Amino acid sequence: MKRIATLLLFITSFITSSQQQFFVGKDSDLLTGKNVTIKEGQTSYNGFYKDSGLTKILFKKGNGSDPEKLKGQILEVKGSMKHPKTYIDDIVLILENKELGTVYYSYMPKYESTFLLDVVGGLTPPDGFLCNRLSPVKDKFSSKVTTDTPNNFEYSIAKIEENATNRIYLKLQSYGTTLNVGKTGLKILFSDSTVMEKPDAKISSKVDAGGYVYSCFINLSKEDIEILSAKTITDYSLYIYERKIKDNNAYELKEYLKCLSK
Repeated sequence: MKRIATLLLFITSFITSSQQQFFVGKDSDLLTGKNVTIKEGQTSYNGFYKDSGLTKILFKKGNGSDPEKLKGQILEVKGSMKHPKTYIDDIVLILENKELGTVYYSYMPKYESTFLLDVVGGLTPPDGFLCNRLSPVKDKFSSKVTTDTPNNFEYSIAKIEENATNRIYLKLQSYGTTLNVGKTGLKILFSDSTVMEKPDAKISSKVDAGGYVYSCFINLSKEDIEILSAKTITDYSLYIYERKIKDNNAYELKEYLKCLSK
């Protein structure tokens, strides 16, 4: 009965005080000391092990772990380690609770969609943390310096410094099942229900498996940067192709702009 009450307290805390979830990627140290839960509603649960050698699957069922037995588990992140097989780039989190003891979770730091943990109460990195992920690249034959954000389907940002001038460009992408060529129009919806509209923004298209990828590439004005750095995007549309942006990507986009506009 005591365990049930504690579990309900943790779940209530997670729902009522949830903050922005941030995917740590390779920066697993940000999770040390945090309590985490297992994401529900996934089609498969892989990466959970009973031993540091990652040979014994936790709650083994088929090729993965039994979701019913993982459900409701709350574990503390004690630290992390490299995958025991040196040719695998996964990061291994060391997790612990009284019921299970020490268990291990292996994840791919490049792929947020495969990360199966949520931080109780949410997770936001320290101010300016994302600036450390940006690396300016100097052109060999000119004074141009380019700084790009890490690869991401939904968005990318590029800052170009040349001849004492700075330009910042934003690229947004979405999928579509129909073909439209030579169209224009970008709309960005924010969490405060305001909208940024760029009716003249050119929308390009390319063939993709099962449909088309639509994208726009715009030079951000000073006013654009101020708005996008202060507000959180929830959705955007390229011509008629709408997309709800992932929470983590919306957060990163805003923070990267703060870094690049300094």
